[in-house]
Amino acid sequence: MQLLLITGPAGVGKSTLSWEMSAQLAAAEVAHAVIETDELDRVFPRPSAEELEEIRPGTIDVSSINLAAIWSTYRPLGHTRLIMSGVMMHLDFDRRWILAAIPEAQITVVRMLATEPTLLARLAQREIGSGAEEQAQRSLRQARRMANEDGEGAIILPTDGKAPAELAGIILQKTGWLNIGQERD
Repeated sequence: MQLLLITGPAGVGKSTLSWEMSAQLAAAEVAHAVIETDELDRVFPRPSAEELEEIRPGTIDVSSINLAAIWSTYRPLGHTRLIMSGVMMHLDFDRRWILAAIPEAQITVVRMLATEPTLLARLAQREIGSGAEEQAQRSLRQARRMANEDGEGAIILPTDGKAPAELAGIILQKTGWLNIGQERD
């Protein structure tokens, strides 16, 4: 089971890249699934550790439970490729909860980067209202932290000046996902 984990600061283009990769894979008739990690834990109130323990002993994150539930549908349908996107500030922790949900996953991390002016311009296109400035500052903090983290084993993807289709093509070629031909696997 191959999993592409698309990471980067908020607003860098993770969702757009995931959708574009999905479109290119579909055009090549390559079976796959796409999940945005934000949707795995969008719940209020957040479940307590005790509640999670009752549902699935040893689980510390509701995202893992929900990912396992979704994958339990996709796997029997024959899917072996999954694109997941999310900020992923703590890759070691994130790998653990993902592997708790899908133990057979071979995770390839793609870390998207953008210069601060590019990131702010992208955020300005999507963020409106009273929280826009707070989101911009949070995204800049995320970008700075990620720029200083070890990206060992990750595919680093600078995005400035590149269209989503070009970026998707780069990743799908680097991972070999488009070299599969017309098979469903």
